[in-house]
Amino acid sequence: MKKFIFIISVLLTTSIILVAQFKKHTVVKGDCLWDISGYYYNDPFLWPVIYKANEDSIADPHWIYPGEVFVIPNVPEEQTTTMPIEEGIVKEIRGTKGELQEESRGARGAMETGREEDEILFSVVKAEDYAFTKKAALQAGFITKDANINIGSVSNSIQPIKELKGSPTTLGDKVEINRGTSDGINVDDIYVIFRWDSRVGRFGKIVRVKGILKITEAGEKLSEAQIIEAYETIDKGDHLMEYNPPELVIGNAIPTTLDLEGKIIALKDKQDIIKPFSVIYIDLGTNSAVQLGDVFLIYKDKDDLIVPLGQIQIVDVREETSSGYITSIMGNTEISLGNKIKLVGRIGG
Repeated sequence: MKKFIFIISVLLTTSIILVAQFKKHTVVKGDCLWDISGYYYNDPFLWPVIYKANEDSIADPHWIYPGEVFVIPNVPEEQTTTMPIEEGIVKEIRGTKGELQEESRGARGAMETGREEDEILFSVVKAEDYAFTKKAALQAGFITKDANINIGSVSNSIQPIKELKGSPTTLGDKVEINRGTSDGINVDDIYVIFRWDSRVGRFGKIVRVKGILKITEAGEKLSEAQIIEAYETIDKGDHLMEYNPPELVIGNAIPTTLDLEGKIIALKDKQDIIKPFSVIYIDLGTNSAVQLGDVFLIYKDKDDLIVPLGQIQIVDVREETSSGYITSIMGNTEISLGNKIKLVGRIGG
């Protein structure tokens, strides 16, 4: 008798657990998978979770019919964020070099600077309706096999203010580069500062973008330049490449069922815990029809179900690879190399 009661107890407990893990949804007219996902998960891009759980009864995710009953698996709590607001549609303002140096070096302590002749400095204004920013696209960097992108390097820092001698080179500072007019360098030319990072298998090396400089004086063999954007400390020996303004896309991604899957092949920074805004690289590019602004679901398979781990938005697309930011994470996730990804959103659908 006790054994019988124990078996019943186990069965009831198991039933309660199953009920807690799954909900059921009866399809009504007008339903689609992303609307159902938005209702239960507050995120339409999680529609593959429902599709995978009901794959036996859904022939095409575009077509579901009233009266069908779908299992709705539970998913980890989602922590979301948005891409940084555009900080950099360049706009001219008037100021002095001294004012710029003082602002950019505030962390180094106060300093005295004399009034200098006004010159045009760069500033920024907010952009509207862009899926991501120029700054975000540049900072993400990219993977390339092309070793010939390097067209020069930073040969020295120029810090005329005695109190700052030996300080890290950063925004507003001047540097010397080992290229001049004989190499085609001209005043007002703009170049990207970068360093080579780790190799990623057959795909090439990561290009880690550190900032942007503008040529202020062009000599025959050497030139001076001012750092107009700094994402990291600029070091002697950092490389230069041509500046091609990142392409931006306008609008928000909407759910798509295009069949495009790949995996994460590299992380920009080595870190124990992946956080929103972490940069990752995937093994899909223009040869796989990836587009700027695409949203990919990061997931793993478990017991014939999809377990969502997070989402990525693409900001840079190359031939074989793309760069993106993690824009959401699912609870205490373990996002890592090799995780699967699936296209779930596209600008304009």
